[in-house]
Amino acid sequence: MPTLKGTIIIQKMKGPNILYIDKTALAKYFIDFDGEDVQMNLHLQKSQLQEYRGTAEIFCFEGKDGYGGIKFANDFYIDDHDILELLEEHEGEIVELAVELE
Repeated sequence: MPTLKGTIIIQKMKGPNILYIDKTALAKYFIDFDGEDVQMNLHLQKSQLQEYRGTAEIFCFEGKDGYGGIKFANDFYIDDHDILELLEEHEGEIVELAVELE
């Protein structure tokens, strides 16, 4: 079961923000679970364990834009739960995420 633990960091950019756990882009780390039925356990330092089950929809793109800069886009949903949006509310907190196939 892949587990990621660290501080939630948001890199604000033109377009979508990028959510990192320490130096790891969250959507990029879990991209292999895209389209799979998963269970995700989420533990924030100031709250109880939260569990999400459903189909993972994860998208991550990193490339060049037309002006020579870097373009990055990312999404991470489990059914109707926007995981990136949920975690953005806890920027600066320590989180532990574990994802496994159902």
